[in-house]
Amino acid sequence: MKTLSFRAQLLLLMLAPVLVTTVVLGGLAYRAASEAVRENALQAVGLAANAREQALLTRLHRQHERANTLLDRTGECVPGQGPERVRCLQGVLNGFVATEGVRDARLVVPGLQPLLVGAEARSLEELTPLPAGQLASVEPKRGPERVYDMLVQRGGMSLGLRFSATEQLEPLFRDRYGLGLSGEAFLSDSQGGFVTAPQYPEQSGESWSHPIDTRPMSTCLEGRDAELLASDYRGVGVIHGFRYIEELGGCCIMAHIDQAEAFAPVRTLRTRLVELAGVLAALAVGLSFVFARRFSRPVSHLTERARALQAGALDIEVPAEGPLELKTFAETFTKMARSLQEAMEERERLLREVQEDRARLEELARQAQEAARIREDLVAVVSHDLRNPISAISMSARAMLKREGLQDWQAKGLGRIYSAADRAIRLIRDLLDSTQARVGGIPVERRPLDFHELARHVVEEVQLAHPERHIHFETGGEAQGAWDADRMAQVITNLVGNAVQHSPVDTPVRVRSRGEDGMVCLDIHNEGPPIPAEALPTLFEPFRRGRSSGGGAMGSVGLGLFISRQLVEAHGGTIEVRSGRGEGTTFTVRFPRAPGSGGVPPLGRAG
Repeated sequence: MKTLSFRAQLLLLMLAPVLVTTVVLGGLAYRAASEAVRENALQAVGLAANAREQALLTRLHRQHERANTLLDRTGECVPGQGPERVRCLQGVLNGFVATEGVRDARLVVPGLQPLLVGAEARSLEELTPLPAGQLASVEPKRGPERVYDMLVQRGGMSLGLRFSATEQLEPLFRDRYGLGLSGEAFLSDSQGGFVTAPQYPEQSGESWSHPIDTRPMSTCLEGRDAELLASDYRGVGVIHGFRYIEELGGCCIMAHIDQAEAFAPVRTLRTRLVELAGVLAALAVGLSFVFARRFSRPVSHLTERARALQAGALDIEVPAEGPLELKTFAETFTKMARSLQEAMEERERLLREVQEDRARLEELARQAQEAARIREDLVAVVSHDLRNPISAISMSARAMLKREGLQDWQAKGLGRIYSAADRAIRLIRDLLDSTQARVGGIPVERRPLDFHELARHVVEEVQLAHPERHIHFETGGEAQGAWDADRMAQVITNLVGNAVQHSPVDTPVRVRSRGEDGMVCLDIHNEGPPIPAEALPTLFEPFRRGRSSGGGAMGSVGLGLFISRQLVEAHGGTIEVRSGRGEGTTFTVRFPRAPGSGGVPPLGRAG
């Protein structure tokens, strides 16, 4: 019994430090990794919510600015209260509705009857001015489709607009970028009801009076932004990231990712740590059992040092005395003590390195957040503080150019003003489009239109901006289809303006719009020196600037062709360029009339 008791004590003395150290180190590693994964998951959901918030506010600001631009354009119609002015205003309003995706519109001009577009346009008469800082209001849910309204007033005029949330806002929340496979993002109204469709509609609880009755939703509706762990509308544990949208009347952006998916790395780490601890424990038990059996004779002279070792005094040295077995026993104790001390020192070193790395990561995150804030401020300044005044300059110069009796020096001066303002507007738009193309692609909203008429209108605008140049425009075939009119106009403006800029002043620019089977083609040709062969492979890359025909200053920041290709490809089309000495330069664009129509035929030479 005494022999067995000694063996048991010896076995415990050898196992205890190893097992305790393994458990402690494993626990610390698991806790540190769990906290890191949790913080990263919360940050990722917060970034996803921020991205949806920025996209939503950009869309609302753009619609509000375009509405103000429409009110400015009413001054282009003939004055008075006659039928000619009514027809002009109605045409302007119809064009705005077609290009901006408006469902219903109501324009009130002093002295005239309200102009209406849309089946429910008369109901917009009930709209009241929105509070300061609010751009639009979400209508209470009356049916399967959610809508939001916008009211813009200026100088006695007012413009009431109603947009479909399904068409305008749904695409902003459809992408799960940053939210894994189980995540989702949606927009709710100020009552906690869905504005955009949820990912799990069968569990959304739409029949309840408050379908999203959860603590995160209540917190968001109180006007607070945060990230936290709680259950979602399905009762599933998720990581919430929510943002309060004051500009939409107190709506909330909700971003979710299931905790099971977000914390999967923690479970994997826990399993591996348990497996490793089991292996180490089994190995320690086996070795300890072998040594305990071989050295069962009393070692009372080592008891004191063994107890000290068990108490945590790892810097002791056990004297090697007696037979070979006892010497080996003493050496084993000494080595074990040193190993444990080294392990503890290594652990402390690793913990210091982890803390230093965490401090560096926090500093890098702070710098990244500061850089992102600066970029957001820059975009806000460009889109808000520059676009409106430059647009006003451009529209004023354009209106003055239409006056009769201008002297040559006046016409040239106004032409230069209009051209400079137009370039500035394009620069601002190109910078914003370039950023959007790099982040998530430029969205397009298709509407039925006649491409010939759109191209003719854009060419006339470019001709007005460059009265000293001759732009020849011709059409061929039928060109009815479905495209984003505003984006198509942007492509034509970029390509025709590029041809004007990079060709001699005394040569014409030829634009041809032609319809083919299932396709529409646009050819823009200009004369002058050819594009160098080494520049052709990177011609459509961003920030690749070209020189004017005279070899002077750089023509632009080099985003026009990059954005044009992005927009053409977004419509399912292709763009190519052909340039040679003696034949000039020709850009050819081909795209289908509607999504999913026949394949793109091989590109040929422009006629």
